[in-house]
Amino acid sequence: MTGFDPVPTEAPAWTAPPAPRLGIEEEFALVVPRTLEPANAAAAVRERLDEVSLPGSPRIEGEFLAHQLEYATPVCDDARAAAPLLLRARRELAAAAAGLGLGVASSGTLLHEADSPEPADGARYRRIAADIRGILDDHQVCGMHVHLGYDDPEQRVEALNRLRGWVPLLTALAANSPFWRGRDTGFASWRTILLRRWISIGVPAPFADFADYTGRRAQVLAAVGDDDAALVTWTVRLSHHLPTIELRFGDAQLEVRDTVAICGFVRLIAARMMRMPQPPPAIDSDVLNTAVWTAARDGHAARVPHPLGEGVAPLPALVEWALDWCGSPGSVARDIRSLLARGSGAERQRRAYVSGGLAALGATVAAHHGPLRTSGLAPATDGVKPDAAEAAVE
Repeated sequence: MTGFDPVPTEAPAWTAPPAPRLGIEEEFALVVPRTLEPANAAAAVRERLDEVSLPGSPRIEGEFLAHQLEYATPVCDDARAAAPLLLRARRELAAAAAGLGLGVASSGTLLHEADSPEPADGARYRRIAADIRGILDDHQVCGMHVHLGYDDPEQRVEALNRLRGWVPLLTALAANSPFWRGRDTGFASWRTILLRRWISIGVPAPFADFADYTGRRAQVLAAVGDDDAALVTWTVRLSHHLPTIELRFGDAQLEVRDTVAICGFVRLIAARMMRMPQPPPAIDSDVLNTAVWTAARDGHAARVPHPLGEGVAPLPALVEWALDWCGSPGSVARDIRSLLARGSGAERQRRAYVSGGLAALGATVAAHHGPLRTSGLAPATDGVKPDAAEAAVE
């Protein structure tokens, strides 16, 4: 060894961030109650909401299509803190729609879709509709997205990398879109399959750091010929204007308690993954995206990759392993086990349709139905809405 040889140094110790705060987005479809066909009345429902809103009322926003609306929670300490906000938003939205003779459905897809869906008002939505051309007819989908907050952009990239391997499991858990154009697709999450046609989708390869993330996103946008960062809809991505990572695996959920269970589980997993001194081996994107397809087909009956790369196992077994591995608080374990016991949203939709036809299915997908037996901490006041037209690119 000479005096010119570098002195070996140890890598700096990993400092785990605190458990993230979160925000939740839920998308809804306005429907004609007797047929469950979409109703292009989002603007009229929003006007009605503005007329009757009270201090503290949730702000319901428009979405891509004229029959879609969305609610995004403020930043919350945990998923249960979001529950009363989500429930109030659903109830006020349902009441406003009912005043126009319409219903509100919470499902990844509907039993019936429009032959030629109408984009919502606004130059941005019209431009996107023109750009995607024939895909527009099959892009009638509603999702549930969860944001996890990390102030440091490098931590956001690290969280994204560490959560990639969970996407197949989470996709199966949140499956709630079995019907499309009047028939049962045989899939638990047909929305997931339809989204595979989008411009940029799926589980991305790991990123080296924040610069690598922004550079790769810029390359994708250059290939698209656009500068709208919201078009890069990787299933797990960094928000382009909030200090969060956004997980977009979920179909819109039947009930608030389904949303709370899944989002609480996601936050629990994220906190545990970020406490690991070293990240687990990265699972190849081809493997993960193939597993997402299988998860979308089979829902709660799926066999999915172990998130730490330890083979393949049935979904319920991996959920139980995860709860034990995370040392979960009782509320998260109770919520997620209750979801597994009820069955996926897709299973419940199918049971309803077989037993009671259109009327029973309509009651099942109605966004305001279902009990809520939960409580939580008061949220902060800053909202979560990553795809606003005026959002700036980081």
